[in-house]
Amino acid sequence: MKTPAKPRVLCVDDDPSLLRSLRWLLRHHYDVIIAEGAEQGLLLMKADDFDVVISDQRMPGMTGVEFLERAREISPRTVRLLLTGYADFNAVLGSVNEGEVFRFITKPWDNQRLLDTVGEAARAAALSRAGWTGAPAALSELDLERANETVLVYDEERAISTQVESALRGALRVLWTPDVADVVGMVASGRAAILVCGLRSGDHQTFELIRALRRRQPQLVVLVYSEQRDSTALANLINQGQIFRFIHRPAGPDYLRRHILAALLRHRELLTHPDRLARHAPRWDSGGELEMAYASLDDTSAASATAPAAAPPALAKRGWLQRLFRR
Repeated sequence: MKTPAKPRVLCVDDDPSLLRSLRWLLRHHYDVIIAEGAEQGLLLMKADDFDVVISDQRMPGMTGVEFLERAREISPRTVRLLLTGYADFNAVLGSVNEGEVFRFITKPWDNQRLLDTVGEAARAAALSRAGWTGAPAALSELDLERANETVLVYDEERAISTQVESALRGALRVLWTPDVADVVGMVASGRAAILVCGLRSGDHQTFELIRALRRRQPQLVVLVYSEQRDSTALANLINQGQIFRFIHRPAGPDYLRRHILAALLRHRELLTHPDRLARHAPRWDSGGELEMAYASLDDTSAASATAPAAAPPALAKRGWLQRLFRR
C-alpha cells in the first residue's frame, strides 16, 4: 500500500537559525522546504506546489505581508501563516487585509501551538485541493444591479451604517441594528451575507459575538470598522474570529466599497465551494468551555431548550450570548 505523501510546507525567512528550528520541529509530519528570503520563496512557489507557507514578517527587501500577498496571487490554494516577533499594528493589519492569512503567530512560539496551527492549515489545504483553476471572480456593474445580498451593520450608533450606505451607492441592501439579539436572529436566519461591526476599546461583547457567529455560520463574512490600533486585539480577531477585513476608521467611501464588495465575493465563494470553509475557520482553543458551549448550541438542541443543561462556569459572565443562541 502506497504511503500518502506528506503535506508540503514552505518556510520563508532570512534567518538561517529560525529556518533550522522550523524544519526540525516540522520534519516528522511534513515535507519541509526552506527559502532564505522572500525572493527565493516566490521562485519556489512559482515552480512547485505547497500546501502551507510560513513567512516571517521582518525580512530585508520585502516584508512578510508583502510576500504573502504575492504568494496569494501565485498560489491561492496555499494556506498562509505569518510569523512575527514584535507588536507592529500595520504588520498585523496587512496580514489580514492584504495577505489574508489563516493564522498570525507570535515569536517566540509555543512548539505545540505551532504544530497544531500548521496541522489545521494543512488539513484546510487538503480539503480544498481541487477547484483553483481559472481567473479570480470579479463583480460587474450588472452583477451589482442584480445582487440581493444584505449587509448588516452592528454598532450602537448609526453613523457607520450611513457611511456604508453612502459607499455602496445602492449596490446592496444595508440594514443597521444596535441590538445584539437582532444580529443573532438575522444571521441565524440567513438574511445577512456580510456583517460590519463597529468595535471600541474593551468591547469584549462584540468580540465574543464575532467569534460565536463565525463558528455557527462560517459562510458569514465579517468586517470590523474601528479606530483601535491594538495589535494584540487585531491578532485575536484574526485567529479567533477569522475576520475578513479590519477597516481603520475613518475610511473613505471608495476604500469601504472596495472591501465590502470583496467580502461579497468571498461570501459567494464559500457558498459555491463549501470545501473552502475550513480555510476560514476560527482557531479552536482546545479545552475552552466557552467554545465547547457554542459548539453544542445547534438547531437540534431546541427540543431540550425547556430543560437546558447548566451553563459552564466560563459562560457565567456571557449568559446573554448563550441565551440568544438557544432561541
